[in-house]
Amino acid sequence: MNVKTVSGYIAVLSLSFFLYSMKPTNTLFYSSLPVVMVMFPILVGHKVKLKFSVQDLFFGIGVSVAVLVPYYFIFGGTIRTLSTYLIIYQLFSISFPEEFFFRGFLQDSSGRTYQSVLLISLLFALAQVPRAFFFNEWISLLSFFPSLVAGWLYLKTDNIFPGTLFHFLANLVGHYTTLPF
Repeated sequence: MNVKTVSGYIAVLSLSFFLYSMKPTNTLFYSSLPVVMVMFPILVGHKVKLKFSVQDLFFGIGVSVAVLVPYYFIFGGTIRTLSTYLIIYQLFSISFPEEFFFRGFLQDSSGRTYQSVLLISLLFALAQVPRAFFFNEWISLLSFFPSLVAGWLYLKTDNIFPGTLFHFLANLVGHYTTLPF
């Protein structure tokens, strides 16, 4: 990892600690974190690999179904209505910015290896520590495991699109089970 990637990760982690320690009631305040996750790679001149392809779409859906359907049933999935707000929020405030930053910037900068998938998944899980610490949601550290899947998808496709799709669907499934991702 180079200075840009380390400084980007420290900036995101520091902002996350700051925001979660403030515990603001206004969700607009939290929106600075996804903005930083998208803007930092752009500002340092890193070109994140995002492209739409039907092949990557079906690959992302296939992997998502294979991983998430059993998870949903094993951990007591419930059927509830999805709100438009939840869908938009999960996609644009969580899944896309996190995949843009963690896979498109950090993992891409760390190399196309399985070791980079492990390293970035560990960093992703560690980035959940502020949420775990300030909101007592220690289970969020288990995000390491779905992060491995998203990292593997990026490694196989060189595109953040399938991982973003998986991340989005994993968050929705996690929202409706007893053990959230």
